Amino acid sequence: MGAALSLLLAALLAAPPATQAGAPARGQKRPAPAHRHARGAPPAPQRPPPRQGNRLAEAKAALKALMRDPQKRRYRHRWEKAIRALQAAAVGRDAQQGTLEAARARYALYRWSADEADRDEALKLANRAARLGSKEAKSFAAAVRREAGDDRPAPPPRKPTPGAKLAKPEPPPPPPKPAEETPEPELEAAVADLASPSASLPLGQSAGGGAATVSGVKTWSNDDYTRVAVYLDHWVGWQKLELPARDGAPRRLALDFRPAHLDGAALAKAVAGDQVDRVRAAQHDAETVRVVLDLPGADAIHSYGLDDPPRLIVDVGTRAASREARVASGQREAPPQHEQVEEPPAPEEGGELRPIRRVVVDAGHGGHDPGAIGPSRVREKDVTLAMAKKLAKRLKADGFEVVLTRDDDRYLALEERTAIANTRKGDLFVSIHANANPRRSLDGVETWVLNVADDRYAKRLAARENGADLDESGQGSEAQRILTDLNARASTDASRRLAHLVQREITGSVRGKFGEVRDLGVKSALFYVLVGARMPAVLVETAFISNRREEQRLASPRYQDEVAGAVARAVGEFARRDPRVARASPPEERP
Repeated sequence: MGAALSLLLAALLAAPPATQAGAPARGQKRPAPAHRHARGAPPAPQRPPPRQGNRLAEAKAALKALMRDPQKRRYRHRWEKAIRALQAAAVGRDAQQGTLEAARARYALYRWSADEADRDEALKLANRAARLGSKEAKSFAAAVRREAGDDRPAPPPRKPTPGAKLAKPEPPPPPPKPAEETPEPELEAAVADLASPSASLPLGQSAGGGAATVSGVKTWSNDDYTRVAVYLDHWVGWQKLELPARDGAPRRLALDFRPAHLDGAALAKAVAGDQVDRVRAAQHDAETVRVVLDLPGADAIHSYGLDDPPRLIVDVGTRAASREARVASGQREAPPQHEQVEEPPAPEEGGELRPIRRVVVDAGHGGHDPGAIGPSRVREKDVTLAMAKKLAKRLKADGFEVVLTRDDDRYLALEERTAIANTRKGDLFVSIHANANPRRSLDGVETWVLNVADDRYAKRLAARENGADLDESGQGSEAQRILTDLNARASTDASRRLAHLVQREITGSVRGKFGEVRDLGVKSALFYVLVGARMPAVLVETAFISNRREEQRLASPRYQDEVAGAVARAVGEFARRDPRVARASPPEERP
């Protein structure tokens, strides 16, 4: 017993002192005494979690900023991030409104992307918000269905009469003509923030974000034409100053952008061709970027703005083009198809008449721009490239020279496509596209020429193909300004004659091989890809990729062959009927 007590006492004496409550274990830092916080710096306050209402408001504000930013809204990942933020905020008492706002955002993305999957997802979100009790969501979902044409009930199946003979099925009636679109207030409200500010701002004013950044200057040229493009991140006021030749300095065109900053160092680069010797860009003063074109001759100058991205286009050497277009058109209206087309008048002095030999074929969209995407995920950029290649092969077999603006899956800006046609001295310009419309039942073929948009449908289609804003209110005045500035009306008649031939050949050929096709005719709108073309130019909408039946046609190599053959026949007939002035540069217009 005594031995046991001795061992227990020895163990207690060898053990370390007991730690006080709250004392750190070995190897841990001892916490600072409480009195240090009282006398020293206060502890960093912890941010309370944001209230749910604030979270939804912040997500809506971020989406609005995105939709109003012409640069950022071009990228899908930014849209997806904004929509995810709205859906993340759709919890608790904000579940209904947040889900509805996500539906509206997804629909706005559809109007921007022309991807049917985006509208389908918008409808799903709207239906989800409606199930949560949102009456606004029910109205929005109904508007989406009406726009798509999904609101009409299918006709009930006819029950056969007992004992009756089976009658031969009657051919389906011809499809009705598309009615004028009526704006849906719920849908238009969802895309209101997609409207871009006008490029026509007073000098010193900004469309947003303060001073603009002038990010680059590009040029395209040949011996009688030069195009210059000045790129900005958003529109600010600009002015054009023509400075006459003086004291050994050449004639100059100065473009001032204010408020603006130049991205990088000042630049000066030589330009090939006879219209522009060189282009210079520099920070003229603290708030002004000046771009200067040195002009050795007296060539006419035309300028206009394009959106998304904002850029100012300057064409030099277009005076001769206007005269050439007048000779080609003969200044007369396109005759009805059954009439004999008259030969154009003889060229003016200085012009050389020759047959049309060089055709520029433009495959719409490409690269990061897929164009419209159909219900089965067929992409416009793929079918247009396939048809353009087939058309080029047909035209070459018929003896034409062919220039493809793109022969692979790459992106080309709209102004670059027309510049290629001009610098390569094309005699005709044919741009191949696939149509799309929110109403899935719409189908058919239509061919377009450059002019003022005929109606809301034309304005909306032009906005989609232009990759521009969806604000249609100012398109008429802007179209008039651009067309008047370019004297583009002079070439409209020749373009219309080509368009009527293309339309007739495609609809006739498709009807003979594929069945009924709606002939939507020849129409006009302000298509940027046709602006500044120095030759007869048309844009062909070969079918509606938003229509399931025509989407499958577009994906079919057989249909692509048929369209290519039809356009080639139209070009051949136009070339036989319409010899034109290849070049018309009177000596008095040259230095």
